[in-house]
Amino acid sequence: MKGAGRTRPWSGAVALVTVVLFVVPGVASGAVARRTELVASSGSASSVVAEHSGERWFLGRVPRRARAADPALTPIRIGMINQEDTPLGSYPQVRAAVEAGVAWVNAELGGVDGHPIELHTCITRFDAEQSRTCAVQLRDAGVEAMVGGVDVTSTGSFPVIEQSGLVSIGGIPATLDEQRSADAFYFSGGDAGALAGFMAHAARHKAARVAVLYGQEVESFRVAANDYGAVVGRSLGLQVDVVPYPIFTTDFRPILEPLAASGVDAIMVLAATTACVPVMEAAATLQPKVPLFLTGACAADEIVEAAGSAANGVVFNAEGPVDGANVDAALYRDVVARYATEPAGGAGTVGFRGFMNLYALLREVGADRASSPALAERARAAVDHPSFWGHPYTCDGRQVPGMPALCAPQQILFERAPGGGYRSVSGWIPTDRLFARGLR
Repeated sequence: MKGAGRTRPWSGAVALVTVVLFVVPGVASGAVARRTELVASSGSASSVVAEHSGERWFLGRVPRRARAADPALTPIRIGMINQEDTPLGSYPQVRAAVEAGVAWVNAELGGVDGHPIELHTCITRFDAEQSRTCAVQLRDAGVEAMVGGVDVTSTGSFPVIEQSGLVSIGGIPATLDEQRSADAFYFSGGDAGALAGFMAHAARHKAARVAVLYGQEVESFRVAANDYGAVVGRSLGLQVDVVPYPIFTTDFRPILEPLAASGVDAIMVLAATTACVPVMEAAATLQPKVPLFLTGACAADEIVEAAGSAANGVVFNAEGPVDGANVDAALYRDVVARYATEPAGGAGTVGFRGFMNLYALLREVGADRASSPALAERARAAVDHPSFWGHPYTCDGRQVPGMPALCAPQQILFERAPGGGYRSVSGWIPTDRLFARGLR
């Protein structure tokens, strides 16, 4: 752990934070890094902790009162690489959610043994060289570990992360490099987990034939569709058509209409977030109507609002309960409302879960031992470990065959409810068992 920097006030929150923006050297198109840390408390009597004092959450009970980290203690530095500002998938909500989590932990939960957490974030724009440079920059900044964002070009960053001895915890595993890494731990099933959940739901509702569409330029989509989703579907007795399409597609009617006419009972799509609205709009025009399944990133508020009525009836996947009565869910909403400076919904929930689980592991190893080796050792020993707003995780490397980094592939499916909001359409789907059965 190393020293902290300057401070400036953060409007509307109960903490003062440092945010430093700079262009990563050597990247002409501008990967951007930023640092966020709590350095002082404003002394406000109101807090998220006070509102939930004593309630049960994944760490036992919410503390009785808020307590700020000590700005005089050495901060624990963590790094994050996140893809933003590109039409090939932009996920600022993941970063925003993690930043809110860091601010809350430092302002109200006392950091880690009193030490504040300092977040260094580097933005990449679908460029492997940018991702690699981000990893180098974060390594050189002296981060103790990585908290996952979304890095679709992690083929550039992950070799640096692994060679530097850094562990990556949480986030959305976008590539095979991440999913197959022995030094990464995701509380997720990735696209493979989503498709397995979709297949189980379709089979339960008596579907006979389904179609899986995927952006053909993305290797992880291809593997998830062919080697996991289709295999699980066929093991459940489904006929599965796998249909690649160009990732830049903006009009999906020429793809979906022939499938609907051919009699498929469900359509499942792996796509960049920019395709979410066009897919929903095209599916809404189909005759006959065919159920549409999309990954949870497409359920971000701004995407659903843009889709309008076309989002009605679309089934999305989640890796945490959508029940509003869940304490962890209520904490997430209140933390985001108080601390987030940008929208942090949709995929942001996954980023927040990953950070909170990293925070829990940091508490377990202690500030004095905060390091990637200690965190990796603790994570690998986890069996049915409590997860923030998610299924208990087991990081034995065997939950998804061939993808040892996926520790919690279980899924819950949900849809937009009439009149707004969302409702579950399934309980926990044991995708780990589906993989064990279908991929044996």
